[in-house]
Amino acid sequence: MILRVRAATIGPVIDLDAYAADCRLHGRVDLGEGRLTDQLNATEDLRIEDARLESLDDGHVVETPEITVTTEELCAVVAIGPRGDAARRLRTHSTRVVMEIGPYRVVGLVHGTPASDPLVTALRRAAWLPLTDATVTYQRGPDSISDEVETLLVNRHLANSFRPLEEASVVLPWEEPAAPRTPGSRALDLTDL
Repeated sequence: MILRVRAATIGPVIDLDAYAADCRLHGRVDLGEGRLTDQLNATEDLRIEDARLESLDDGHVVETPEITVTTEELCAVVAIGPRGDAARRLRTHSTRVVMEIGPYRVVGLVHGTPASDPLVTALRRAAWLPLTDATVTYQRGPDSISDEVETLLVNRHLANSFRPLEEASVVLPWEEPAAPRTPGSRALDLTDL
């Protein structure tokens, strides 16, 4: 007879909602001390209880009482659990970015300090990068899926591309496009230079 002894939980147990290269992964993890981002950056293996894996190929589901995955197998994880220390938070500004990570296209806001470029700052951070107001788009079988996520932790090491999103300029209905100004008598014609 094999007796299985389960380690006592150290911190809160949270629900996990993750995106792996070949499946969506749901379950419960012992958060330990700190935030989910800290745990993902600090550990190589993540033990998931009551795991449910949904295949991206055909949507079939496999359930298992426990599974251990390496954090390098995960493309992104929905941020759940406690936030960091409020006293350590900084005012930030953001840039909308698009990332291709495995089979996923992620659009969201990356944040940086007011004096920094959020894109450059993101490349200097640890592997797991938070994006806010994110949209994750992917295929599950023949279906196109789009998930809206408040905060998504993305594995920057698995990203195929990471760039600012070029958004088209929009003229609001009450605005009229500005008419070109006519040159004054002292204006120089620079069109022939």
